[in-house]
Amino acid sequence: MIEIEKVAGKCKENLDKGRAVATGIGVFAALMKDGKILLRVRQEKGSSYNQDLSGKWELVGGGVEVNDFEEAYWSAVFHTLKRELAEEAGLAINSLSTLTPMLPAWLCKNNLIDLAFVMPIPWKSVWETDDFTKKLVVGELKFFGAEEIEKIEFVSPRMKFLAERALAFVGEKNLWGRDK
Repeated sequence: MIEIEKVAGKCKENLDKGRAVATGIGVFAALMKDGKILLRVRQEKGSSYNQDLSGKWELVGGGVEVNDFEEAYWSAVFHTLKRELAEEAGLAINSLSTLTPMLPAWLCKNNLIDLAFVMPIPWKSVWETDDFTKKLVVGELKFFGAEEIEKIEFVSPRMKFLAERALAFVGEKNLWGRDK
């Protein structure tokens, strides 16, 4: 059972960090190219649970910040993805379709209520920068096929779930075929 006082304390901590309160809301992009999904290897050591996640794989994305919100319904999602794609992958995105699905993975653990969503996004929706090319060459970013997903170490079981769900969704709906 959730202890309201502890949840409220976590909410205050997140607000003090400029994070939106849920206790956390994460939005991740499942960028597909040639039937493979783009992942980034974690360089940073810290995590919400004080674990060393360096060397493990994750989707590009991150936490929604308070400043990501505007009156527009889609603004927080768009601003978060735009910022995270640029920071983590050197990719630019101008817009998202309001029809882009948001596949959820909600977690309640250790008095944290953490919401995460993955959004399958076709490669044609992003633009590569020189930074993207550099990250790809040095191995900070890599494309993985569905069969490879089982063999790599993710930052968390939930992140693996989000990646697998996005790949399955794209396959089930036969979305975009094999983008080139």
